[in-house]
Amino acid sequence: MYSLGGSEIAGIIVALLLVAALTALLVAGRAAFAELRLDQVTMVYLVPVLVAATLWGIRPALVAGLAGIAASDFFFYPPIYDFGVHRTEDIIDVLLFAFVAVVTGQLAASVRKARLRSEADALREALIGSVSHELRTPLSSILGAASVLGQSRELAQDPRLSGLVQALGEEAARLDEHIQKLLDATRISSEGIRPRADWVDPGDIVSAAVEHKRRLLAGHDIMIQVADNLPMLHVDSTIVERSLGQFIENAAKYSPSGSRIEITAEHVNGSVRLAVTDHGSGLSREERERIWERSYRSPRHRDSVPGSGLGLWIARSLALACGATVEASSGGIGQGATLAIRLPVQEPARPGRDEEFDA
Repeated sequence: MYSLGGSEIAGIIVALLLVAALTALLVAGRAAFAELRLDQVTMVYLVPVLVAATLWGIRPALVAGLAGIAASDFFFYPPIYDFGVHRTEDIIDVLLFAFVAVVTGQLAASVRKARLRSEADALREALIGSVSHELRTPLSSILGAASVLGQSRELAQDPRLSGLVQALGEEAARLDEHIQKLLDATRISSEGIRPRADWVDPGDIVSAAVEHKRRLLAGHDIMIQVADNLPMLHVDSTIVERSLGQFIENAAKYSPSGSRIEITAEHVNGSVRLAVTDHGSGLSREERERIWERSYRSPRHRDSVPGSGLGLWIARSLALACGATVEASSGGIGQGATLAIRLPVQEPARPGRDEEFDA
């Protein structure tokens, strides 16, 4: 059973006081307000409804609406000082006011919820960003220390210690990737992404993405196919590489160990298509439509595959910031999937006539 909170009780009290104050003002100035029609008088009682809904929610607003109906009926609709309403037009006015009050209260309450949700999201993003930034410095030190220890000859002679150092480095790298996702999500939600475009070879983007995810790909058969004579791309290579890297991570996560993962780059219809194909769990129709949503996790994998549901949403947002598009295809559940980025090809700017003569 629902119980009212302290804030709602306070809202109900204030709303009733507002209705009482408006009623006292209208009754005391009955002569001055003589030109007001009855339907206009009842509309005045929408003010407490709006105030209550905006500040405290729908329940105080409903109480304010009921109190407004009772006050207008008792003090202004004939017979005065009687809760009875006899004329058909007055009954219609009261019913219309009740309808308008309920709808207005719901709309105002929805606006309030949206505002509170927006403020909560902003606070959460700021907190995540702050904590993530604070974690990056000690984590970088841990990664550096693990790398130095991994190169020590003394530790290499002890299988137990060398394995421990390797595990430390891998877990630190995995944590660093999770923190980077949180930072990307915060940047997308609050600041937006500001790409710094430069000319880059698509093959270099593929190589960088594969190298960055080398640890995750260790148990898979990797096939890389980069078409010859691909045009140069005018993009932020770091952002595109991060987006493609998320596709590679997704393929490694949802395909069995030892299976093939194919990474291709080709020139298709005026764009460069970077694609990652796996032979894993595949996608259903609903999953194909929803995998780009923030925090979406398929019910098939929620309990068996760890994740936050941010990866593909981040990948899509990063790609869109570079003027690219993303696409997903699959033959169905258990038949693998292909995730791809299509990057527009731009012609390098040609020097003008004056620049040609100057050269």
